Amino acid sequence: MRRNPVMARIDRQRLAAAPLPVVVEIPTRFDDLDTQGHVNNAAATVILQEGRVLFNRAAGLPAMMGRLRTMVASLTIEYVAEMHHPDPVEIGSGILAIGRTSFTIGQCARQNGTPAIFAQAVMVVADETGPVPIPDDLRAAFERLSIA
Repeated sequence: MRRNPVMARIDRQRLAAAPLPVVVEIPTRFDDLDTQGHVNNAAATVILQEGRVLFNRAAGLPAMMGRLRTMVASLTIEYVAEMHHPDPVEIGSGILAIGRTSFTIGQCARQNGTPAIFAQAVMVVADETGPVPIPDDLRAAFERLSIA
């Protein structure tokens, strides 16, 4: 009998307590609501993605990438409170880890000051042939945006 591996939990305390280097505000839309009246989990995933895109811009990632791109290798999300429309969501993001070809972005989504979602995304840097080492200038930008 095969057992399911235990998934590592996100370090919520680290994300909630640390000053996150990039904080952006994302509006909620009426269309984000589900039949229970709160922001749907699928819509919340899109809100987190918007936060990662703006984080990448703050890191200077588009300008540094040239022929390189980033891809999501894994995404872990922990929902801890409901979010509601029309209040915006504040997404704080920062680098949790930097590897040879990948980096991990940690995120905390708050609405009205209350943490609602914790997430971490492992991103791989690649070219047309597959994963490549993170360029030095991008690594330096990520180090500046690391979460203590």
